[in-house]
Amino acid sequence: MNMRILVTVSACAVAFASSANASFVACQSIADPMKRLACYDKAANATAPLAKTAAANPVEGAASNAMPAKPLVKALSPSGPRYWVEVEGGPYGLSKNLPILAATAPPASTGPTFVPTSPGFIGLVSISTVANPLATGDSPGLAGGGSFRMGYWLDPQQTRAIEGSAFYVRGDSIFSPLTTTVRTTTFINTTPDVFVGLFNDTTATALNGAMTDQFYGADVNYRMKGPQFANLSNFDVLFGIRYAALDEKLSASVNSVFSRNFRPELGIPFPTDFTNTVSGFDTFRIRNDFIGPQVGFNAEQHWGPYWVTSENKLAVGAMIERASVSDSTIASTTPTNTIFLAGIPLQVTGGSPVAGPGGPQFGLFAQFDRSKIAFAAVPSGNIKVGYDIVPDMLSVTLAYNYIYMSSVGRVGDQIASPNDIRQSSIFAQGMTFGVKARF
Repeated sequence: MNMRILVTVSACAVAFASSANASFVACQSIADPMKRLACYDKAANATAPLAKTAAANPVEGAASNAMPAKPLVKALSPSGPRYWVEVEGGPYGLSKNLPILAATAPPASTGPTFVPTSPGFIGLVSISTVANPLATGDSPGLAGGGSFRMGYWLDPQQTRAIEGSAFYVRGDSIFSPLTTTVRTTTFINTTPDVFVGLFNDTTATALNGAMTDQFYGADVNYRMKGPQFANLSNFDVLFGIRYAALDEKLSASVNSVFSRNFRPELGIPFPTDFTNTVSGFDTFRIRNDFIGPQVGFNAEQHWGPYWVTSENKLAVGAMIERASVSDSTIASTTPTNTIFLAGIPLQVTGGSPVAGPGGPQFGLFAQFDRSKIAFAAVPSGNIKVGYDIVPDMLSVTLAYNYIYMSSVGRVGDQIASPNDIRQSSIFAQGMTFGVKARF
């Protein structure tokens, strides 16, 4: 019986070996090296199915078969955050633009003006002087502002994203310019060398004002991974559209007093002197609205929890400018009567002052509404240092920000351009502290 079993096993082994040898011999006849190598591999696997099955551990085999697939899936589908939000704020500096509220050149001297009712006299002569002819306002130089930014990665590999941002900067100033005073003395020229004073006219104009600069805007960009530069962790290019606005408003309370005082030695019966006043509240405003396409880039580098990023953008487009003036003025005017002194007509008080709307405008406030469209460029950017409090979740930042806008109308440039909008520029820069969250 034992001999029969041994013979049977030996026969099976010989048959199996013969089959394997036949397979190897068959592989040798294949001319293609790669197909022949595949044939040998198949024949070798076929020779030891039992050994492979016996050596395999079902638990370990399952684990060993699952392990290679897991890191492959992770590499293709990173689980990093897809959204990010940033909030920043801090002090800003604005380029100054000093507005001239009242521009009063010394009135020219006149005369002699012939007086037909006063024979024997050469005529009337006036001589004028002015003190503080330019009443200059104070433009804001310091301001406060901040920005908000958010974005979303469109793919798990973080190669494409949509992002948007908005910023707001505001500066205020309060000022009290020196009073502008114009004095005019009127004489009668009796002989070529003799002048007799008749009366003095004095106009004193005081303006107390405040100025506000509001600089704000927003943009939307498509962001995509760019070429690798040096050892930068990330380099992205941006394409989008930007809106920016500069709104400057100058408001002032205006008080002007005109008084006429006759020389007492003339002996004119009183009352003669009188006073007229003008008071009101005036506003001069210029609004600039820009819109246009923009391009830019964002470069970022990491060192553990520390990182530095710099973003720079340039937009070009149309600047729409509008200047407007509004006022509310009340005038108090004294009625006058005409009397004659040696044939010289003189205007003297004729009763109590009468109040009513209207009155003269001064400097910027004597202009009219107007508009203009110009081509402008708006470069902007920042350099930011960050520290990750919680990796891939929460960071604190310190940044330097700048934005420049060309071809804008500003209040301080308009006194010499009453019929047009004179072009200027504005530059704002600031240091901001912020927080960035990713989720």
